[in-house]
Amino acid sequence: MFTSQYKLSGLDCESCVKMVKMDLGEIAGITEVGLDLSGDLNIKSDREIDKAEIVDALKDTEYKIL
Repeated sequence: MFTSQYKLSGLDCESCVKMVKMDLGEIAGITEVGLDLSGDLNIKSDREIDKAEIVDALKDTEYKIL
């Protein structure tokens, strides 16, 4: 089990949180996405997830890794 932690910007409401969780949940290997409105992102996965994969999953959104 791998765990990654990041900080995101652009989260304004619970719908934003839901959209990010949905987008990141599409990445192969991610088993759990924890995210709150403060931008604290915790990812659990069964393989190492590269930061570039997360950036790519969010590329067409206003949500960015700080």
